[in-house]
Amino acid sequence: MIKVDFSKINGKIKPLHGVNNAARETGYGDLLPDFKKLHVPFSRLHDTRYPFGCGKYVDIPCIFRDFDADADDPASYDFYFTDMYIKYLVENGIEVMYRLGVTIEHAPKKYYIYPPSSADKWADIAEHIVRHYNDGWADGFRYNIKYWEIWNEPDGDNPDCEMYGRPMWEGTHEEYYELYSKAANRIKKLHPDVLVGGYSSCYIMGSFHSDEMRWIKDDAKFFRGFLDYITAPETKAPLDFFSWHGYLGDNHMEKIREESEFVDMMLNKYGLGDALRFDTEWNVLVNTENDGRSKFINMRNNIGASNIAGALFEMQRCKVDGAMFYDAQLWCNYGPLFELPSFKPTDAYRALLLFDELYSLGQSADINEEDGVSTIAATDGVKKALALANFKSVPYEAEIDIIGGDINDFTLCFPIAGTKTDEKRATDKFIMPPHSVAVLRNYK
Repeated sequence: MIKVDFSKINGKIKPLHGVNNAARETGYGDLLPDFKKLHVPFSRLHDTRYPFGCGKYVDIPCIFRDFDADADDPASYDFYFTDMYIKYLVENGIEVMYRLGVTIEHAPKKYYIYPPSSADKWADIAEHIVRHYNDGWADGFRYNIKYWEIWNEPDGDNPDCEMYGRPMWEGTHEEYYELYSKAANRIKKLHPDVLVGGYSSCYIMGSFHSDEMRWIKDDAKFFRGFLDYITAPETKAPLDFFSWHGYLGDNHMEKIREESEFVDMMLNKYGLGDALRFDTEWNVLVNTENDGRSKFINMRNNIGASNIAGALFEMQRCKVDGAMFYDAQLWCNYGPLFELPSFKPTDAYRALLLFDELYSLGQSADINEEDGVSTIAATDGVKKALALANFKSVPYEAEIDIIGGDINDFTLCFPIAGTKTDEKRATDKFIMPPHSVAVLRNYK
């Protein structure tokens, strides 16, 4: 039985419906109108315009094209396209998380994922980028971008998952630790009000092979080494937030909880308990045809959307302060929010739209967990809503008990379902179709 107590508040609904990048036809145009309706709290800038046009945006080699140039000279920098990309995010009230680093390279030949010849100069360049967007340097802006993430997935080196070798970092563990330490210290010294973090872990507790749906756990050697390095007196560095990535298969609820608890335990162990916890990349990878491709189709339909909603509801329970879905862009396999070429919203979009509705209510009401379904309840004191995500391939028999509300005041609808149903008067018992989401509200 699902028991909801609207008189018991467990805290705020967290900003979990952030995304990577944004849905726009070009990198220099406005956001799609339907994308604006999501009111996403964060846009993390990584793999921006991937795979088309990524040579112009965000990455340090795109902005500072000649590493031998003078880092203090504004003429050494090309901010043009990145300025255009960020402009519409800021104008639409979306908080930017700027990933300082490079775009992923899956191809056999790598270009930009090697350690820089000078970590000190790389840190200097990164600080100048912060200065451009926050201090107006080099005809820049005063956007007050708060979150600066240093590199992405330097631990992604499992040969079972990477056909052509490491896609993000061709250096040693220690070379990344040094890069992080120098960049974080330089940025925080000159911009003490911003938050620096990383390292966007690819395998926080082990690698996840998305085609075969295998989760291979390891000893988190990279993570432990990183924490050892940044807490050692001689190499100490600030960590305002720690970020990791959670690509999820059929056992994703267990994985979300286990990974977030592990991160929390490790940060507390190393005296970094005040650091924010961000899942800066996540998506659901449900293969139904054993072909490695059906996961991309399922991201866009009710199979993926029920899992996306379930993951959002689960993260609300876990030690996750914020999350960024990968990806909101239109032209990549992992961008499932809109159909192409129509730009019609998908079921995945509707899962994020629903979470934004709950987020707008503000407070998380007490609701229990049940096997086979993920749950959430939200209220602003007057408006009340609860949502259930049946992410399984079998029907779910829901039975609802509401405290602090009358079931007769609620309506029931299925915004995501194998069989669409209209809104109707709620009852305390109903059947959820496979891979569906049910919403009960006492308002229109």
